[in-house]
Amino acid sequence: MKLKRSLIAAAILLILLAIAIGTYIKTTESAGGGGAAHPDISGTWERTPDDWFGENPDDPVHPGGPMDLKEPYAKAYAELKKKQAAANQAGTPLATTSAKCLPEGMPTLMAALFPIQIIHDDKQVIVLGEYLQQVRRILLNEPMPAKEELDPAYQGHSRGHWEGNTLVVETQGVRTDVTFYNVPHGKDMKITERIRLRDPDHLENQVLIEDSEVLNTPYRFTFEYKRSDYKIQEYVCENNQIVIDKEGKASLSRE
Repeated sequence: MKLKRSLIAAAILLILLAIAIGTYIKTTESAGGGGAAHPDISGTWERTPDDWFGENPDDPVHPGGPMDLKEPYAKAYAELKKKQAAANQAGTPLATTSAKCLPEGMPTLMAALFPIQIIHDDKQVIVLGEYLQQVRRILLNEPMPAKEELDPAYQGHSRGHWEGNTLVVETQGVRTDVTFYNVPHGKDMKITERIRLRDPDHLENQVLIEDSEVLNTPYRFTFEYKRSDYKIQEYVCENNQIVIDKEGKASLSRE
């Protein structure tokens, strides 16, 4: 009888110990401590499906359909599209960001016109863009500085945190000379991303752009990526041979 009581007491002790360990692990994960097991989104990623750009790779479709632009932005965008079409027809296309050797900026970097690579740990997520060796830093579990403290940058300033298996990222402070599919934005634009693995080889990025100066309504879309074994290369413009005239038309220098 004494042995039986001892065995029962030992079993109860083991059960209580298991409950305590489970509670500790759950609490640690919720607090973002060392026990947290977030999805591994590291690696090189390319946009999918392969024809995501539409019928013309040089004029990719907007990922969320037409943007609901306010005036005078709607009229200016329509005029720009006509001007681009005429210049393309004449064989003198208007200079693009790449022709000017300028960074793509946010959120175009995440459009992965060139492959992107993601590296992360428990303090930050780094996104590397092959084109011009762009670097985007997403600081985790840190508050966004006040707007007046944000120096405008091509990639803006990003802060993120994990909500379960989803990385939620807010970006502000993108330079106002950065455009998205040729659409400008206001100084107070805010980009919110929800990034998650759909499966080990497919990544999803749900994007929301809020910009009361330029947009009548927030713009929503989703970037989808497939895992790639491509190794990002060095891409710089040290020998740029593109000449841009006073009308903004680009041509190749033969000198």
